[in-house]
Amino acid sequence: MLYSLIPLNPKFYDISNNSPDLYGPFWIYTCLIFIIAASGSLSRYFQGSEMSNFFENFVPTAAMIIYGIGFFVPLIIVIIMKCFGCHDSYISVLCIYGYSFSIYIPVVIICGLGINFTQWILLLYAASSSTSFIIVNFWREMGKYVDKMRFIIIIVIIFGQISLFFIMKFYFFEKFEQEISNNNIIDTFNNTIYNSTKL
Repeated sequence: MLYSLIPLNPKFYDISNNSPDLYGPFWIYTCLIFIIAASGSLSRYFQGSEMSNFFENFVPTAAMIIYGIGFFVPLIIVIIMKCFGCHDSYISVLCIYGYSFSIYIPVVIICGLGINFTQWILLLYAASSSTSFIIVNFWREMGKYVDKMRFIIIIVIIFGQISLFFIMKFYFFEKFEQEISNNNIIDTFNNTIYNSTKL
């Protein structure tokens, strides 16, 4: 995981290629899902919003999105690479792709504070760091087997990372803020009705 936090470090490919694992990516995805949900709860707590049934309603959606991107995008990459003669296995590609998500764990924790400008900066950094890490580690191998067609794979990688960035910012964290805003409007409306009936 320490190697994966360095964006331009190509050494991870050699380490993971000798002994790729699914244990790391699976637990990174799982940890990220619950940290996203915890960050949402934290945002709601700071705003004084109720947190009843939040985890039950939110975790399945977050799991579907994170696991979907985390397992499906590497599959597309492997299929394209196989078409152009690369011999990397799905587990090897998934290993590198999954570990690239580790940068999102500290970033999402800080984003839970609910500061919009900070969220933009940190999520952009995480997306660019993760993308750089994947491309740098596949560059040498893609150069061997794929030649100029490597850019198709790079486009797929970038598309997957951009999708994750937009989902993080405009679905997860905007949803937290929208729900908090809606709850505050409802609370204000209820208080207004209550005070008017008292009068």
